[in-house]
Amino acid sequence: MSTQWGQDPYGPSSERYDPYGSSASADPYGSAEQHEAADPYGTADPYASAGQHGAADPHGAPQLGAGVQDPYASLPSGVPQGYYAAPGYAVAAPPSSGLGIAGFVVGLLGLTLCGTLVSPVGLVLSILGMRETSPTATPPKGGRGLTITGLILSIIGTVALLLIIAYFVVMFVIAGVAASSGY
Repeated sequence: MSTQWGQDPYGPSSERYDPYGSSASADPYGSAEQHEAADPYGTADPYASAGQHGAADPHGAPQLGAGVQDPYASLPSGVPQGYYAAPGYAVAAPPSSGLGIAGFVVGLLGLTLCGTLVSPVGLVLSILGMRETSPTATPPKGGRGLTITGLILSIIGTVALLLIIAYFVVMFVIAGVAASSGY
């Protein structure tokens, strides 16, 4: 028996055996009218403009201005009154201080790679960054933690540099005294 392209090799589909024993017209999930007749949850459209509770919020939360005071009005922040973040969201942080970040990077490089030679530069940058990130600075900038870390690293590097310089000065003085005394 040869089959041609496009023909079913097992014969016409009406002759096939249905292992589940259902007819082609029966709907195993019921009719569409049964599903459309009743809403199983008994709720209206949650996106409607005014729900049955009188609030525009589908969760029934009262709206600001309808006898509800702003809970964030007394908080000190850089956000104008009337604007606050929704629960679960934070207000945008102020931009970080570029001088504070530079002081941190230079202080870290001074301790790790440059042999404390650039630590005084990191100290100056960190002090300027501390002024930028102070609570009384206008406009307020973030990155105070990085600035403090850069200040500490730069202080450690500068002290180490001063100790190295003092060591060499003492060694040159001792060598000069030894050379002039004839030892």
